[in-house]
Amino acid sequence: MAMLTIAFGFLYSCTNTNSTESTHSFAGTFITENGVRFELRADSTTLITFSDSVKYEGTWKSCKAEDHLEYANIEFGGYQEYYYLKDEKLYRSEREMRHDALGTKVKYQE
Repeated sequence: MAMLTIAFGFLYSCTNTNSTESTHSFAGTFITENGVRFELRADSTTLITFSDSVKYEGTWKSCKAEDHLEYANIEFGGYQEYYYLKDEKLYRSEREMRHDALGTKVKYQE
């Protein structure tokens, strides 16, 4: 039951918002170590460009967990929680993000 409560708390912690306060730390363009380019726009849309020039348009949202952890979820292939972005690292799961494991470093373009 406790796990179910935590899961529901997490689901309600993410919000789509255009507020500068909640999007300023994530919005922008960055490139991963593997050359994948992510453009997180202020209107919560994304453009992901892979190294072979394949492009994917999606959405992203800023999240704040109950323990005040702030991160962004980036949608890919219809899965809203496909990527997790925190502290200039990109993760594939919340667990990896929380344990700072297997993150891919990203570099924001100015």
